[in-house]
Amino acid sequence: MPAPDLELISLKPSQANGAPPLLLLHGAFAGAWCWQGVQAQLAAAGYTSHALSLRGHGQSSGFWELAHNQLGDYLADVRQALAQIHEPCILLGHSLGGYLAQEIARATPPKALILLASIPPYGLAGSLQYMSTVHPQLLLGLQGFALGHTTQLDAAMLRHLLFAPETPMLQVEAFASRAQPESMAALGELWLPQWWKNWPQAVNYPVWVLGAEHDNIIPWSDVALTAQAWGVSAERLPGAGHAMMWDSSAAAFSARLCAWLAAQHWD
Repeated sequence: MPAPDLELISLKPSQANGAPPLLLLHGAFAGAWCWQGVQAQLAAAGYTSHALSLRGHGQSSGFWELAHNQLGDYLADVRQALAQIHEPCILLGHSLGGYLAQEIARATPPKALILLASIPPYGLAGSLQYMSTVHPQLLLGLQGFALGHTTQLDAAMLRHLLFAPETPMLQVEAFASRAQPESMAALGELWLPQWWKNWPQAVNYPVWVLGAEHDNIIPWSDVALTAQAWGVSAERLPGAGHAMMWDSSAAAFSARLCAWLAAQHWD
């Protein structure tokens, strides 16, 4: 199969601060478009960022083959984007994108690793158990959308699933209008626990693990396990939902991200 034509939305600052560029990896059902506000804040702070749409997402090619995508395909997309950027990057991944970022970092050390409400190294087993127990109706609705049984996510359900309670419905609806189905083949690979991947990693680059206070997808126990695997302490963003880059906490998240980046010492 030929390499896909990937959407890579790049934004450079008017005055660069000398830090490495960031490669932003979206979660399931989304695309590079979800990083628009974050990229603007990064540019204002002097950072170059590149937001990738995985194959079949956003404006990348391959939508009609989406159902056949596997995790290996998505990892190939990340490697393709890194090769296109031509310099070492700070990897920033959200949810599924966080899992992909961890897999890439295990093979090729990045300049830094930032994991936001990320799927933990061992997979989705904890998330599935949590959602099926606490939010079974949300899990069923999400699975129905992923399988194409519905053409658009219900905004009210999406608000409960992804967003902070204070997020305006117009903001939720804007996300819902752009959300898309996801490959159940790729997600299915994460259902079988891979506990050996929780073994602590020895790294020589900064790692930041951030969870969301009102996350109804990734339980805090999984955020803590992810941090433990990378030898750091987990942090939590107050008032945030799973989609912290888009909901009412987005400005607070961007400010905290820029503060964390500014505190690092780049070569």
